[in-house]
Amino acid sequence: MIETASLIVTNLIIAALIGMIIGYLIGKNSGGTYKPSKNTDNTDENIDSKSKSSVNPIFRKNSSVDNKPLILSSPRPSGKDNLTKIKGIDLKVEKDLNKLGIFHFNQIAAWSNKNCDWIEEFLSLQGCAKKNQWIEQAKILETGKETVYSQKVENGEVDVS
Repeated sequence: MIETASLIVTNLIIAALIGMIIGYLIGKNSGGTYKPSKNTDNTDENIDSKSKSSVNPIFRKNSSVDNKPLILSSPRPSGKDNLTKIKGIDLKVEKDLNKLGIFHFNQIAAWSNKNCDWIEEFLSLQGCAKKNQWIEQAKILETGKETVYSQKVENGEVDVS
């Protein structure tokens, strides 16, 4: 029994060494080496407009992604929801949410308190989402019903620009 176990361990060590050697040789022959950017400032001003569209905004900020809410790469074929129907979301905030991958009411309705905190921190909207009850409003709007605020937006009584 011990002889079998020692043979298994020996084989695992040999396989690991062979794997490291093969990985080293492949990495060495690929020619490319990792060169980290010398720019340690992660602000949006240091990223040109071409790369802004190709870099996910989550990687441009110093924010933990542990509590990041569920995101989509693009809206559903039926189109994105009008997030400005939620009190506290104007066109700028809606655009920022869309850049993050949040397009629909049901995404916001599924947020936890930690997701809400993450969004507030990431978009620099301290307390806005909780104070305006984005999650509760999104739960109502995802069912197809309207809130008092969303009706005012629909009627043009509220300026969301």
